[in-house]
Amino acid sequence: MKVAVFSTKPYDEQFLAQANQACHQHELAFLEQLAAGGTRAVAKMKKGVMLINTSRGAMVDTAAIIEGLKSGQVGYLGLDVYEEESDLFFEDLSNIVLKDDVFARLLTFPNVVITGHQAFFTRNALESIAHTTLSNLTDLETGGKCANRVLAANGST
Repeated sequence: MKVAVFSTKPYDEQFLAQANQACHQHELAFLEQLAAGGTRAVAKMKKGVMLINTSRGAMVDTAAIIEGLKSGQVGYLGLDVYEEESDLFFEDLSNIVLKDDVFARLLTFPNVVITGHQAFFTRNALESIAHTTLSNLTDLETGGKCANRVLAANGST
């Protein structure tokens, strides 16, 4: 499977490349940034692309991604980070009106999953993340049972 990995640090590339070479053999491309020209970049992606950002919120142009979601160009979006996340996570905000219209719009899509960013930085964690990520991709590519596959409320992927 062809996989584009944006804005990596040397340690990201090291652990992903090692895990890939050892077990998976995906075609990994380590690229600089998606945010710059975020609309043109989205238009160049394969229709229905799955975009997952676990790096930094500023990596993606959220407005362009929303347009891509509305048009179907972006089929699925997973965010572990969001540019304006500092006031949105780690507290119960269920009785508070969201003031961030962009974030609120993202929450309306059934094919978007957003989680609060939980950063940690150990060798074991990086190795585990790399192996799990690439195993998931291999399972999806080969039609195997992906243990971490997320289903929508209607049972579709």
